[in-house]
Amino acid sequence: MPPPIAPEAPRRYALRGRLVTMDPRNTVLPDGVLYVHDGLIEDLRPASDPPPPGYEGLARTASGGSVYPGLIELHNHLPYDVLQLWQVPKRFTNRSQWGGTEAYRRLVTGPMTVLGHDPLLMPAVVRYVEAKALVNGTTTSQGIALFSNAGARRMYRGVVRNVEQPQDPALPAAASRIADVDAADARRFLDRISRSQRVLLHLAEGVSTDTAARAHFLALQYEPGTPGKWAITENLIGIHCTALTAADFDILADHGGSMVWSPLSNLLLYGQTADIAAAKRAGVRSGLGSDWSVSGSKGLLGELKAARLASAAAGDVHSDRELVAMATSDAAAMLRWGGSLGTLQPGKRADLLAVSGTGGDPYAGLIDAGDDDIRLVVIDGTARYGTTGLMHALAPGALLEKALPGRLVNLDDEQSDPLVAGLTLAEATARLTAALGELPARAAPGAPLHALALPEEEPTWHLALDEIQPTGAELRPRLPVRGAAGAFAGGPVIRSRSAAPAALTALTLDALTAGQDAGFLTTLAAEANLPEMLGTRLAELLAGGSRPGPARRVGT
Repeated sequence: MPPPIAPEAPRRYALRGRLVTMDPRNTVLPDGVLYVHDGLIEDLRPASDPPPPGYEGLARTASGGSVYPGLIELHNHLPYDVLQLWQVPKRFTNRSQWGGTEAYRRLVTGPMTVLGHDPLLMPAVVRYVEAKALVNGTTTSQGIALFSNAGARRMYRGVVRNVEQPQDPALPAAASRIADVDAADARRFLDRISRSQRVLLHLAEGVSTDTAARAHFLALQYEPGTPGKWAITENLIGIHCTALTAADFDILADHGGSMVWSPLSNLLLYGQTADIAAAKRAGVRSGLGSDWSVSGSKGLLGELKAARLASAAAGDVHSDRELVAMATSDAAAMLRWGGSLGTLQPGKRADLLAVSGTGGDPYAGLIDAGDDDIRLVVIDGTARYGTTGLMHALAPGALLEKALPGRLVNLDDEQSDPLVAGLTLAEATARLTAALGELPARAAPGAPLHALALPEEEPTWHLALDEIQPTGAELRPRLPVRGAAGAFAGGPVIRSRSAAPAALTALTLDALTAGQDAGFLTTLAAEANLPEMLGTRLAELLAGGSRPGPARRVGT
């Protein structure tokens, strides 16, 4: 007997709460109603006003808090978010130093090689990290790339919107990788970023006093000594930019470039982050990215807290509103999505985040929120994560499952990738928990991988493990260093590299949220490279210690 047809989610609904629009006028409706129809915001009005036509008699669903645009993350290595926070052993000065260490191979590249090539584990990774993005308030992130044994490459299609494949003609796709031949030649690189597409690429990771780190930016000057000859356009969105000086930020701004800031990851690895004061003075527009769970936040809600602390340490560079804009309106503008996303305005996509509380400063309210304060996450008008009551009200008939205590997740989508469709979060969690606990055996020589139940002519898909194995694409420009024959900024283009993992040990699957992960908070507080007390204070905030009254206990 075929399964019963689930009733459709409501095409029209009204959501009530404090509406923090992030529009150019900084409009906040202390008690407003958001009217959603077919995935779009049709109107928003004070709750005391009559509803627009078509909503007469429609019950208003109480959000129980404040409603913001959905969080847009501009940088995350999503597949790696199954791994736990790394206790960084020492302070590094550039990206090349830590990527090849024995600890990195044992804790990162080795485990991901095992997980990414197993046809039962790869879909579990994809399902788990997408759910992790949702429960941390993210509605858009960078995508998950898949690579086949036939050399084909494609992006995973899921419920979280991704910048490389937004599946919406009104949202121009961005790129986070470029062909390796373009990465290694300045003029080809300039040609690539002079097209119509935004390109998010790693740029100058390290400290400004490290010659190799800053050389990654200086190599973009394709005619040394000739003013203005830089391979930078408005399409270049530089990720990290930690080695840039004030003069470098002026050059980036003059050519229209922008930046993705990942303060926690930068501080954990290098003991410093980008010079955000210089970037702001130069007029460089910035977005936020949590980078990955190995050396960053579990999601944007946590990264906003790290950004506030880093901003305060740098001299109160950014207001709370400016920080929230980095994850909403400014991020959308950087992608050229501002006409469709990033603010709560009529005609825009209904990507929403609701958190508990309607008092106090509306922007501080979001940054202060703990992960258990998230009440609702909506993408394209469809409720994807939230409290039991809100999910049953806004996603009736969907295949809901428990994600966290009192919270349900909706991963049901007919457009989802067939490799993952039908896999529950619970099953993905079970597979990954078991596999990470068995890493030594799975990585042993001759250890069998499960065979795909597909005809021989079908390709075998696995995670594209960029910078571990050659995939024909690069995450960063790798241009020749001036005056150093044979040297490339960012290291040479990867043509071949052994995927043989180091001796592995059993690992634990990273928890979905910080507030329920005592081990994460303990490790964070003990990170040696963080400025004094920053790790301890951030751990307190993530555990719920930023709001009035006593801090909540971890796990409650």
